[in-house]
Amino acid sequence: MSRARTRTAVTSAGLALVAALTGCTGDPPAPTNHLAANPDPRPAADALLSQVITKIGERGSTRSEVRGSIGVVGELTADGVVRYRGAQTDLALDGQTRPAGGKPPQRLRLSIVDGTGYLQTPLARPAPDKPWLRITPGAGDFGSKLLTPALDQVQEAVDPRATFSGVERATRIHSSAPDQVDGKPTTRYQLRIITAQAADTATDPQQRTRYRKAADAGEPEVEYQLWLDEAGLPARFAASGQVAQAGQVSLTSTYRDWGTPVEVQAPPADEVGVFEEGPAQAQPPR
Repeated sequence: MSRARTRTAVTSAGLALVAALTGCTGDPPAPTNHLAANPDPRPAADALLSQVITKIGERGSTRSEVRGSIGVVGELTADGVVRYRGAQTDLALDGQTRPAGGKPPQRLRLSIVDGTGYLQTPLARPAPDKPWLRITPGAGDFGSKLLTPALDQVQEAVDPRATFSGVERATRIHSSAPDQVDGKPTTRYQLRIITAQAADTATDPQQRTRYRKAADAGEPEVEYQLWLDEAGLPARFAASGQVAQAGQVSLTSTYRDWGTPVEVQAPPADEVGVFEEGPAQAQPPR
């Protein structure tokens, strides 16, 4: 495959991934007017989420299974591990996507170590001898500019701490009910992040920008489902929604073995490359 065709392929795959994964949100409810005159009756989730985030940090690691659909990209099946080191979170996914139309599945591996992403897929091979694509937030290369937003959303889709840290006070408990995960008793919470409030209270600048854009675009809330076990730890985490560019998106992570040590490592440096430039007709998101 020529270098131009390779770059076109990674652009198409990257844009689909961005469209799919940045759309892992529920269908937003109708905008609420006159908030001051009609205070939100739903209980705040800050106390609940603060306890969950603390417990996640204390356990330090978990294993997970990630399943679901990312629209036109296909069905995703992956096993993962997550490691927490203070405020830092490292993760690794190893699985495959199965496109629609009977096409063969594609291997997908993703690691995030010290904030840098490493992606391995046949659609994004930087060079014949470099199977891993490096995605560095803030870097100037084309691949990083294109895929950094999707990288952030992948992390939030599989890691409740990354999703809710900094926006606990902007989250409401929409409903809760007893449930089971893998035969074990849990409580299922439907949570809603209020985008305008999150834009004002988020501690991370990228979070503030993302929620401000969502609020300005008429998306008042972002929906998640979180199942907590009897110890108050996540047993399952889910996000879903309809995305115009990608179709129906639905991702669910199921957790096990909280506290069991896991290894997350960056791939060997000599196997990692970048895409410095993309096709002239493709532009990274701004």
